[in-house]
Amino acid sequence: MSKISKSKLFSAHFRLKPEDIEAEGLVDPVLNYDTSLFIDPLLLQESANPTIKKEAFPELKRQFGNVVRLIHASKRTDDAAWKGAKKILSLDERPETCLGYGGSGISGSRRPDTIRDQILNTAKEIVSLGEDDPQIISLMGLFERDVGPDTISDMTTTIIRLSLAKITAAFAKKHRVPTTKLADYEDWELPENPYRKGVPILLVPRDIVRDLPLAVDWSDVAKVAFENASLRDTFNRFVGAIAEATITEKKAALKKAALSSIENFRELFEAVLESSDAYDPNADAENYYNFRRLFAQSNDYFQASLAKPQKTRAGLEATVVAIIDHYRRLIEKNNLWEMLWIKDKPKRERAAQLLFFAVAELFCITNNIDISPETNMGGGPVDFKFSSGYTKKLIVEIKLSKGRVEHGYTTQLPRYKEAAGTDLAIFLVINVGKMGSKLAKIEAYRDAKLANKEEADRIEVVDGRRQESASKLATSADDEHDEDVDDEDAEDNDLTKA
Repeated sequence: MSKISKSKLFSAHFRLKPEDIEAEGLVDPVLNYDTSLFIDPLLLQESANPTIKKEAFPELKRQFGNVVRLIHASKRTDDAAWKGAKKILSLDERPETCLGYGGSGISGSRRPDTIRDQILNTAKEIVSLGEDDPQIISLMGLFERDVGPDTISDMTTTIIRLSLAKITAAFAKKHRVPTTKLADYEDWELPENPYRKGVPILLVPRDIVRDLPLAVDWSDVAKVAFENASLRDTFNRFVGAIAEATITEKKAALKKAALSSIENFRELFEAVLESSDAYDPNADAENYYNFRRLFAQSNDYFQASLAKPQKTRAGLEATVVAIIDHYRRLIEKNNLWEMLWIKDKPKRERAAQLLFFAVAELFCITNNIDISPETNMGGGPVDFKFSSGYTKKLIVEIKLSKGRVEHGYTTQLPRYKEAAGTDLAIFLVINVGKMGSKLAKIEAYRDAKLANKEEADRIEVVDGRRQESASKLATSADDEHDEDVDDEDAEDNDLTKA
């Protein structure tokens, strides 16, 4: 019977001190899962890493410049210039960085050509307006529904991969990390990913990654774009009722507004260029770095008295409830609540989800439970299934109390269960304030179903509100992400489970 394998950090696999990687300003990747951080091309120019600033950024600008010149010269979508632009603009997924939306594994496949055509067609429209700055390619996530953060990140990685190889090779030599020569990397000797034969590991500087590239983060786009009255008014004419619009509809409206005049486009372009900041590891709004710190904790932190799980529906539920109980104790009694906050503001829902994933995984390993969490580490809910091949599956949907709790329980949860092929679920509410009557409403909904002899999903509550005590893991940076992504918006951006 297979047990779950602990998430393996680069530093742990090669027996390095995590501080060695941190001192070099690099991300310590999880080798057997993709972490949903993304390289943002807009950050390269200001990177503190000299290889990125002096070599990677000029190469990116040169390649994007070639694309812009070719589409400017192109007369139709199948001529030689257009095909040349397509050849330069590779959208292949890059598993080498262990970043992106790969979920419980590592990404690495090819995207359909239609997405590349969308990017080139929009770039052609912008060039026709009169703007030929190579950086316009970095903005395609603003306008195209299928161009997500992973697309932008992978496109950038392909172009700067040799610069990343140079950084990685230098680190490996300095710290005596075993290396080998691998395809597509010329003469660079790089560490090989033990979970993907023949694939090298590329270490990425922290100051060129974001949790979402600015050009696809709607909350940030809205802040920078709508300071301009002309752009805002034009956008509003196209989008209609913005509160009800999906991200796809908002992107389409923003594209129409921005491309309605060269003045509007340049206002948006300059605002975005000036507003991009790297993911802040001190604030750690999504708990990506806290996730790594948890793996350095003693096993005693996760040990609990637990009966051997039984391979029944009730046994599966009892095991997962035990994990939730342990998660609750760590948050309510062991100061883990601090990982849910940045100063006086709660972090995003994804932070609570990733924290739950880490606790669940470590709890299972420490207590020798043969149940494996499967997760979309891009931010979706967490699944559990018995790893012996037993067909029962239970999903856990996590919702912050400040969000749309009633919608999550009555609408989202049934949809997730159907997608997962199960009728067994637990709805976990993390109370970070603004609960109001939300809990009472979903409990009434559940009780009404039970009174009608219908099945109803279990509800669990964890008190994640701020306490007076402080922990060593408390953060001190300002919260730059004070708005949650709306539920429907998150689905449209592929941030929740499809």
